[in-house]
This record gives sequence, C-alpha cells and structure tokens, in this order.
Amino acid sequence: MASQEVQRIANNASDEPRADSLLLPFADAPSIVQAQQKDAQIETILSAKLLEVVKAVKGQLFANTHPLEISIAVKLMYLCLTTLKGSRTLGEEYVDLIYVGRRGTKLVERYKKLLFIIFYCLSPYFTTKFLQKWRTSDNDKYSFKSVLNTLVNLHLVLFYFRGAYYDIFKRIFGLRYAVGHKVDANEAKFRNSSSNSYKFLGYILLVQGASKVIPAIFKQLRSIALPDTGRRNERRNWEEKGKDAITGIPEASQIVHIYLSDESQLPYIPQASRSCILCLNAMTDPSCAPCGHIFCWDCILSWCKERPECPLCRQKCQAQQVLSLR
Repeated sequence: MASQEVQRIANNASDEPRADSLLLPFADAPSIVQAQQKDAQIETILSAKLLEVVKAVKGQLFANTHPLEISIAVKLMYLCLTTLKGSRTLGEEYVDLIYVGRRGTKLVERYKKLLFIIFYCLSPYFTTKFLQKWRTSDNDKYSFKSVLNTLVNLHLVLFYFRGAYYDIFKRIFGLRYAVGHKVDANEAKFRNSSSNSYKFLGYILLVQGASKVIPAIFKQLRSIALPDTGRRNERRNWEEKGKDAITGIPEASQIVHIYLSDESQLPYIPQASRSCILCLNAMTDPSCAPCGHIFCWDCILSWCKERPECPLCRQKCQAQQVLSLR
C-alpha cells in the first residue's frame, strides 16, 4: 500500500505544488527522531558484529586502533543496502517513513541519495583529519570547530521548530521524510501535540546557544571599548592584588578541550558511553570519578560542590578526586 502511494506521488508531481496537493503528509519531528534512534540501535549491533570479524581477521590491536573506520564501514554498508537500493531502513519501516523531495511531490533521485550517503558517512572523518593535519594552533582548530558546532545547533533548532531534515546533509540534498500512510484526524492531533513538545527543545537550544555567544560578544566589545591605559591600569591592579596567588593559569581560550562529539578523540570510549548523564550532551573534557563513572569536567565538579558523591552509584566523590581523561 505504501509503495502505491509513493508511486502516485511520483506520477502527480508538478512544478508549483500546493499544500493541499500532497497525497502524503510530511513526517513530524518525533517520528523522525524515533526512526533515527532505531537505526542507531541497528548500527550498534552491526558494529559489534563487524568488530568481532575484524578481531578474528586483523587482530585485537587493529580493532582497538581503528574504531572510527569500522563505524564508518557499518554506516556505509547499512545505507547502501537500504537507502541507495531504494529500500527503507529498519527505523524508517518501524515508524512508516519514506523519502520525498523538498516539495513532497516526487521521489528523491538516486544520485542525491548517493551524495547524501557519501557526505554523511565520510565528511566528519575527513574534516577531522584535515584539521589535525593543517591546523596552525589548537586555538585555531577549536575556534573553527566551535563555528561548525554552532551551525549544527542552528540546524537542530530549525529541525525542532519545523520538523524536517534531522541531518544537515539531508537538508543540503533535499531528502525529506513523509508518512507512508494516510493520517486521520486523531493521529494528526496526536502528531501536532508531540511536535509542540519538540519546539520546547528548540527554545532550550536557543537559550543554551545564547548563553555561550552573548558573553563572548560582550567580552569582545569590552576589549574594544576599554582604552589601552585602562587595560594597563586594570592589569596592574590585578597583579598587585594577586601577588601571593598562583600565576600562569591559562585563560579559557588557551585550554585545549576534548570533545567526545568528535569520534576520533578518545576512541576507546564506546559510543554508548560518550554522553554525559548530567547534561545529556556529548561529553566535554571527560573526567572520571573514583568509582569509574565518566562525566563532563564542569558537570561533575558542579555536582560535587553540592553533593560530594557520584550521581550514578552514590559512592563518595570529592572534587579533588576527579581525574581528567586525556
């Protein structure tokens, strides 16, 4: 039935479609996220299977030193056997989603699917390699990386508000999801209610981004507005007050951070353990409590100031006992 509806979309495509001409409605954000989560589970299972094969053929050392390449191979294999062939992934079948063009009136061409697969699987890997090879300093690297992270966050905000293009490369190549069946009034009402809750996540991301960008803007404006003499006087007063204090502490911009959103950093940490349970994001500067559980450095220190215990197992954990992983 779904394939017949898809064919009807392709046959009735037009250059200037109206909203009421869509035979199948666009998918909502909760359905897309659910499909992505299901596919992530399947990729995790496939990665474990492929890892066993690699260990048997190439040995444990090769498997430990090439986890990123193995993960990329799994994604390529999974998407080539499903999306590129014109079939649906298990996640897409689970929530009944199909690919349509930007306007929702025709199917996606195969070359666009191929381009999406190539960029989705390989661009993060080669971008990381390029930055490692050509960066002039760590500060330059991470300032460029922060720009990329900001663009990705803006893309996610758009997704939460509009419910389209969960992946940035799907937005670039125009791979949009539609529901593979007719939606009745009750289902439409439920989907609208679920989508509104995801818009709330969009507002949270906006506030989070603003909390990082606005202080940086004010700091830059202050450095421009403050005359040289004022800066010298401020520096002199600070040095006089801190003669007995520890000196040589690097500024925040000089610290080389570790971001576990980059799969090439600390690859021995498995994918399922790279998110912090306190902030629910990929860890920044992963740090280990005495019990062995890992959190973001800032998250676990802030927690220990209020409650000197591990958030997971409640074992005693003082701030001075937390070790940063490098």
